Amino acid sequence: LLLCALLARLQVALQIAPPCTSERHYEHLGRCCNKCEPGKYLSSKCTTTSDSVCLPCGPDEYLDTWNEEDKCLLHKVCDTGKALVAVDAGNSTAPRRCACMAGYHWSQDCECCRRNTECAPGLGAQHPLQLNKDTVCKPCLAGYFSDAFSSMDKCRPWTNCTSLGKTVEHHGTEKSDVVCSSSLPSRKPPNEAQVYLPGLIILLLFMSVALVAAIVFGVCYRKKGKALTGNVTGNSNSTFISSGQVMNFKGDIIVVYVSQTSQEGAAVAAEPVGRPVQEETLARRDSFAGNGPRFPDPCGGPEGLREPEKASRPVQEEGGAKA
Repeated sequence: LLLCALLARLQVALQIAPPCTSERHYEHLGRCCNKCEPGKYLSSKCTTTSDSVCLPCGPDEYLDTWNEEDKCLLHKVCDTGKALVAVDAGNSTAPRRCACMAGYHWSQDCECCRRNTECAPGLGAQHPLQLNKDTVCKPCLAGYFSDAFSSMDKCRPWTNCTSLGKTVEHHGTEKSDVVCSSSLPSRKPPNEAQVYLPGLIILLLFMSVALVAAIVFGVCYRKKGKALTGNVTGNSNSTFISSGQVMNFKGDIIVVYVSQTSQEGAAVAAEPVGRPVQEETLARRDSFAGNGPRFPDPCGGPEGLREPEKASRPVQEEGGAKA
């Protein structure tokens, strides 16, 4: 009877206890106990009277799942000497993630980082670059070039010479860039010519007008000089009119040289050229041409007077003589 009672009580207990099928539980001593959450480890398991004891992970440790582990896991070391860098530092609930440096990729053959393949000139690395994968090279398209071996550089566009104010001297290829000339043809000389041309034209016109004016002035001056040099005739007491000027041989005189001589009859026809003509001073101009009284001649008779001579004949100017 006693044995039957014990079996009955055990059967009831098994029916009441929950099944340990959840990922957050474990079975111990005939009961389901809780596992430790991520970031903690199991310090002691449950008993018939107490639950599991969990403690947090230490520095540089982690556990990323519900667990019944007795210690935490260590984070990986990203060794830069092996071309590894940390892409995710991690924490107590997540592991640290390492990856190969730029220019390297992860190789499963050696479980290490290998240097990426370098693309030859004319080929460029396909972007975006994929982390921990080898370089994919592709040919440069028209208008692009690659002139060096590189595992990271993509094809670059040709230089735009026009935007730099230059012209294309040599066309580019898939392996070389365009060669630009030093500069575009300078437009400065045409601009300077446009600025100075009007001034040059004005200067030439001014010089031409000045030259013509000088020639005309010279011709007129020569004609006027010839007109002023008329033929003068008369004796020592005659009054002369030559080109509008009255001259008399009385009193103080001013000597004027005339280029041509006058003719007064046959007696004076052979007089030389350049004969001096005596002109009255300003004090005695009123007696010119017989318009004023005659002054006594100091070389006359005892009374100092001489009979006035006959009026002198008017001077014939060169033009009138010829007429």
